[in-house]
Amino acid sequence: MKNMSLRLRLTILYTGVLGLTLIIFSFVVYLTMSRTLYAEVDNSISAMVSSVVKSIKISRSAFELDKVILPDVDVFSSPGTYLQVVDAGGKIVSRSGNMGPQFLPMSEDTLRMAAAGREFYENVGYGDKRIRIFNYPLILEGKLIGVVQVGRSLFQVEMVLGRLKVLMFSGAVITVLAAGLMGFSVARTAFKPMERIIEAAASIQRGSDLKRRIDYRGPRDELYTLVETLNGMLERLENMYRRLEEINEAQRRFVADASHELRTPLTTIRGNAELLIKMGDSQPDTRAEALADIAGEAERLTRLVSNLLYLARADAGQVIETCPVQLRDLMDRAVDGLKFTTGRRIETEGLEALPEGLQVNVNTDLIIQAVNILVDNAVKYTPAEGEVTLGVSAGGGPDPEKVSIYVRDSGPGIPEEDRQEIFERFYRGKTARGKSGSGLGLSIAQWILQKHGGRVALSSKEGIGSCFALLLPVDQRSG
Repeated sequence: MKNMSLRLRLTILYTGVLGLTLIIFSFVVYLTMSRTLYAEVDNSISAMVSSVVKSIKISRSAFELDKVILPDVDVFSSPGTYLQVVDAGGKIVSRSGNMGPQFLPMSEDTLRMAAAGREFYENVGYGDKRIRIFNYPLILEGKLIGVVQVGRSLFQVEMVLGRLKVLMFSGAVITVLAAGLMGFSVARTAFKPMERIIEAAASIQRGSDLKRRIDYRGPRDELYTLVETLNGMLERLENMYRRLEEINEAQRRFVADASHELRTPLTTIRGNAELLIKMGDSQPDTRAEALADIAGEAERLTRLVSNLLYLARADAGQVIETCPVQLRDLMDRAVDGLKFTTGRRIETEGLEALPEGLQVNVNTDLIIQAVNILVDNAVKYTPAEGEVTLGVSAGGGPDPEKVSIYVRDSGPGIPEEDRQEIFERFYRGKTARGKSGSGLGLSIAQWILQKHGGRVALSSKEGIGSCFALLLPVDQRSG
């Protein structure tokens, strides 16, 4: 069965069910017909016995059957029906003329049961036939004086039952064969759409064309649902494949950009090291400048490698640990850290207006790192006479369920065409030319916020400045 086609298995299954149903139906019909015919025979010979008994006249003083006036039994007989009267000893007293030289069998068991007053039916052989006999005892004053036997041939009953058996068997066989052929044909027709679906799917597989879809024109049945499911799966596969291609392309670009970014400080370090080797201690000023360049490039290299490690963890799906933190405490730590890293004054606003007990569920170190990235960018692109502001606001605005930690500057702003790409790794817009950096900071900040269920928002106007905001969800346990 495992190697058979589905339509053949279905054909065998419902043909088998039909065959079993016909067998049960035939058995019930045959049994019902048999009982009905035998009941009709029993009723007819029982009625005949009653007629014969009613016609018998017995003298009250008589104790012998030969003194009993018997009716003419030939009056009650008919073709296939035989009558016989015997005395208590089993001697035949009278019988119908259609019996010829034969007689109905009378055994000692029959006489014993008759003596007990029991009337009963039995099937016995009569020549080359089988007959059904009804034995009726004649009882006078508690004594058996004779037995009336009426027998009827079962030839007609057995012939009818035999023909019925042949008819039902042949009909069942013909019906099952016809049903099997018709079922196979119907199954083949029903599975044609399935074959077209399989052919279309195989064609898509061979051609590796995930843009193709399976065309099905039919009712909204199970096959329609299957086609819709397959087409949906193909669409998801196409999107996943396209996404994988984009990821692979980004990976290649990332490796190329990382190689380029790493090559620059390494080249500078190597050049200065070779210069120091050749120069020795002959030019102390030049030697000091070379060592300073090496230290600066080493620091830049360390920062770049650290950023690359962050992004590698992001790509690996790193899970971060968070805990509820008072927003005011978080901002105080961020402001205190900036005093020693920026080298210039950073204005603050909104800290005093923060509600008491307002919490955010965050990893404090990562959020402070994201703040430092935004402040570092703002300081880098804002002139010395410009202003950089670190602020915070809670509630209100378009999203009252989030708090906003923002950094606003008065730098050159970000051109419209760069705003969609600015969070891409290693991307550097027009305003970044001539400035140090690797173009990874905003990518890292965006990843940090996404891990916290937030996002980085940007608003900017060219020539006026930019504002980057870290939008974080409020901890629902805040008091």
